[in-house]
Amino acid sequence: MPSHAAMNDKFLTASPGDNVGDTLKAMKKAGADIVPVVDDKGAVMGVFTVDIVLENLLPVSVAMADGIQLDIQIGAAPGIAKRLNKVLPLSVGDLMNRKFNTVYPETPLWETVNQIVMNNKPVIVVDPKSGKALGVIDSQAALEELNKMKDSA
Repeated sequence: MPSHAAMNDKFLTASPGDNVGDTLKAMKKAGADIVPVVDDKGAVMGVFTVDIVLENLLPVSVAMADGIQLDIQIGAAPGIAKRLNKVLPLSVGDLMNRKFNTVYPETPLWETVNQIVMNNKPVIVVDPKSGKALGVIDSQAALEELNKMKDSA
């Protein structure tokens, strides 16, 4: 069974210039866990998730003037919420992850399930020629498709 059978083709996308705060609101409204970030031709450039935002709020290691990194982290208690004010107005392109998992529509479903399990993240289905986002497959969609296959076998 090819992966496109499990693909959600009604998915949210973002442009690199989109505002992080607005994109998070749209994700919440759409119930989206992952948003492909696409260029003006629809080709996937990266992905944006709530996890990426949270990672940017975490404390950072102390860096000395001469570039030496100390293995000491700055406390986060009230500061983490204040950092959110600095992150929300940024553009999605500033935070997007350029390393993401993709499959093609004809990729066998078992390979897609393997990627989802190994990386604990949904995959983006892309057109092999144009690189355009065609859909998203998360663990729930993959399981639903496997259930259909089980019942028809």
